[in-house]
Amino acid sequence: MKGFSISRRQNVKENINRILLGQVDYILEHCENDQKDMHASIHEIRKSIKRIRAVLRLIREEIGYSTYYRENVFYRDMSRSISDLRTYNVLILSLENLLSDLSKNLPSKKVEPLIASIRLQRDNKLSEILTDDKALRDLSVSFTEARKRIPDLPVEHDGFEVFAGGIFRMYQQGKDFLSSAQTETGTHLLHNMRKRMKYLWYQIEILKPIYPGALKAFANSLEDISERLGIYHDLAVLSEFLQEHDGGLEGKIQETLQDACEFKKSALLKGILRKAGTAFSEEPEALVQRMDEYWKVYYRQKS
Repeated sequence: MKGFSISRRQNVKENINRILLGQVDYILEHCENDQKDMHASIHEIRKSIKRIRAVLRLIREEIGYSTYYRENVFYRDMSRSISDLRTYNVLILSLENLLSDLSKNLPSKKVEPLIASIRLQRDNKLSEILTDDKALRDLSVSFTEARKRIPDLPVEHDGFEVFAGGIFRMYQQGKDFLSSAQTETGTHLLHNMRKRMKYLWYQIEILKPIYPGALKAFANSLEDISERLGIYHDLAVLSEFLQEHDGGLEGKIQETLQDACEFKKSALLKGILRKAGTAFSEEPEALVQRMDEYWKVYYRQKS
């Protein structure tokens, strides 16, 4: 995303303020849309919240745990307040993709009533949000207040040490989840692994200018892993939904959909673990040291 990276024309605090303010302004822009496509706006709001939370994790040691905790909980709760719509969209998209894969064996008309039912639930939820002026107004007010707190974040240092702890922690957590995933493939574990991959991806995107070639390749790899884990998680959500709601489906059709979910998840997981193994083959200390050297060269070129 444009502007979501550091620039040597600014010091560290100025960079952080600019990046965070840019994300909150983007959120406010979508909060104040004419609501022609609220689904897209909510999707964009949730993405920006994830970027903001990635920044907070990146500077956690610098700003202190209490400040980090306060801000992170605020953005987490804002994201949860609009998460239901994404769940409905995930179910619809995942079902449509499965039907495309199964087009020769499963006529789409057999599943259309279920998709129509999910769409109706989604649209009813959206109507609730849109007709509740106070809810939308409160959302905008909350982000406006959060924007005022950004310049006061206690960023005092002006070197890579501001980011080193965050990179170390997120990379180490990624390695730990990857190690666990070699023997345990529970949906919750892989969902948490995905979140760490995505946070680290955003963090590398922020720091990419210090050594564009190597860090671009690393960021692209993390993005790909995150996207694959996202598809895996969406299939798991669909599988759980099908277990709890038959939606009027015939037993054989429901079984076919469940089997297709499990087959796709299994195929995805093999590629995820292989690619993640390469991305996380380095020790956290070595990665942080390498990026510190990139930083020194990058800012030396400023003078």
